Amino acid sequence: MIKLFVSDLDGTLLNEMHMTDSFILETIQLVKENGYLFSTATGRSLHEHEVNRLQLNNCFRISMNGVLIKNPQGEVLYSQPIDSKCIEEFLELFYGMDCDYSSDDFTLSTISMEEKIEFFKKDGFKEIAGSPLRIRDFLMDYKFNQNKEDIKNKNIYKINCTITDQTIQEQFRSFIDKHKDLIVNAPAEENHFELTSKQVNKGHAVSVLLKHLKLEKEKVMVFGDGGNDLEMLSMFPYSCAM
Repeated sequence: MIKLFVSDLDGTLLNEMHMTDSFILETIQLVKENGYLFSTATGRSLHEHEVNRLQLNNCFRISMNGVLIKNPQGEVLYSQPIDSKCIEEFLELFYGMDCDYSSDDFTLSTISMEEKIEFFKKDGFKEIAGSPLRIRDFLMDYKFNQNKEDIKNKNIYKINCTITDQTIQEQFRSFIDKHKDLIVNAPAEENHFELTSKQVNKGHAVSVLLKHLKLEKEKVMVFGDGGNDLEMLSMFPYSCAM
């Protein structure tokens, strides 16, 4: 009998506006009221303001493709940051580029808030009438104008960036190949890089959560739709590709 439901967010659980709504939240609540457990499993960082915006406070949360797991109280159950030496070398090569460095509580950026807003607009983000989403909502969990030391002094769990320049893309791929024993790239879109520790993925994180809950793998049902869900979908007998 299934005891735990685990779902990806974008493209799976969330609506077309990439938000929860009354139907989604009521369904999650119904799952819990009937004695089941629910967890997200997402590439998103799920920092405080984003969790509040999505109203997912009372769920288990697997975030950043499995490198961080928190319980409904926000306590860390598992974490696997990127190797610190790897971060230092990355900063020497690519510091100043528009990369997001996700820690457990904030996303650090080397550029200004105004520059990030322009990036969102250039990337096609549109504030749609009737939608609660605003660019500044996404930026509430950011810290801007961060220097190298600011970043080095935090555990970094994920590095995100969008790169269209082919030369820089090759430099990134070369860096990833050099550190292939330490990091993995699990991008959600073309020209997007999403670096995390190689030791983990969503499937591994679900296994860790099952161990914490003292449940067998036959007790979980997982849902996903993208490349970063493949390990999770393939590891458990009850899996649904959306």
